[in-house]
Amino acid sequence: MDCPYACSREKVDARSTGPFLLRCLGLLLVTIPVNAAMANWQIDPVLRAAWDFDDNSTLSSRTDQEKEISGYIAEASANFVYTADRSFFSARPILRTRRYGDDSGNDSDDQFLRLRGRYEGARHFFGLIGDYSREGVRTAELADADLDTDIDPDDIADDQSGLNFIGTRRERFKLSPRWSYSLSELSAVSASWDYLSVAYDEAPGGRQLFDYTNHRIRVGYRRNLSPRSNMVVALTARDFDTDQFGGDKQTFGLDMGFVHSLSETTQFRATVGLEAFEEDPDIVDAENPDPQMVYDISLVHRLETIRLLAQYRQRVNATGRGDLTKRDEVNLRLTRDLNDRFSAGIGLRAYNDSTISGSNNEQTYVQLRGQVVWRLSRSLFIQADYRNTVLDRSLEGEAADSNRITVWLTYQPNPVGGQPTINLGTSNLNR
Repeated sequence: MDCPYACSREKVDARSTGPFLLRCLGLLLVTIPVNAAMANWQIDPVLRAAWDFDDNSTLSSRTDQEKEISGYIAEASANFVYTADRSFFSARPILRTRRYGDDSGNDSDDQFLRLRGRYEGARHFFGLIGDYSREGVRTAELADADLDTDIDPDDIADDQSGLNFIGTRRERFKLSPRWSYSLSELSAVSASWDYLSVAYDEAPGGRQLFDYTNHRIRVGYRRNLSPRSNMVVALTARDFDTDQFGGDKQTFGLDMGFVHSLSETTQFRATVGLEAFEEDPDIVDAENPDPQMVYDISLVHRLETIRLLAQYRQRVNATGRGDLTKRDEVNLRLTRDLNDRFSAGIGLRAYNDSTISGSNNEQTYVQLRGQVVWRLSRSLFIQADYRNTVLDRSLEGEAADSNRITVWLTYQPNPVGGQPTINLGTSNLNR
């Protein structure tokens, strides 16, 4: 069956996405109103240094092969922020280097670029999320992101490599433009496109991770049921292309979502749907996998000093193993400002991945995280993180356990903040 939307079946090398990202940046800039000269541009530079310790850096399930490392991390970034009455744009390039003494196998020089943009017209809304990274697979698999409680639950990443004991690097590019149009005060249509391209350097000992691209389009209709509730019905289509023979797939789905604002600070979301599969038509006698249920239940609570995000979801997600997998996942993030100088947070990320078709390659991942932040001044603060990670792979028969401690010293002379806090009003569902 042909792909029902405009996407190329040709493999895309992630190494060519740098110029593409710059073109997308230029496209967003031209959408800024003509009075850009009057806009408010600010620069937020950040310098960070850290001591990092991990007692099982490769998450080996054998105690005699656990690799303990300790070393230092240095990071420099600058957030270029544009704000206006109807628009927001943020571009943050990041350079990070890791050094672990004589253990050069874990040293790395990593690069990142984070783009966030939005424009709200009288009836139109346009948003853009862009992420580029080049880093070691081990670091990427250990969930190195900040304990961000202001993130939209829909924006929590669900792709992963599936292996973190290989000494190779990953280049990842993700672009997610979104658009909605208000038909009336009660209804709107929306469309989004998620493009993901991942490429791996060749690893010693043969190919164990496979380059892939994943296109996913979603078109929906939203209807306000009341001033505090609305619902969305959406059609989805996906094209997953991989270098692994027989891994290419197309999927088609239907889902329904419901959002209810319990208060001005608390929002409940629920989505349920079905996603069906089409195997690579070039493979003779390929059997299509059974359709999979997809759902998402989220609770977002934000006060001046407390921020909570709780989510349970089941998704079909793309991996470097060369296939799509079904993931059951729980995300919990809670942060609280104890006073003007101290804040603390806890986090839980747990998921179970199972192969949708082909040989069974199930794995279960659980990570508990604690964080304490001490603000020495407006521009200088210390952040201590502890993470316990357990990874149980069905092929190995035993679980791996890792304890990681990272202590950051951050200098931020001109904090201007990032993307505005998510509006909990129901009008933002699936924009």
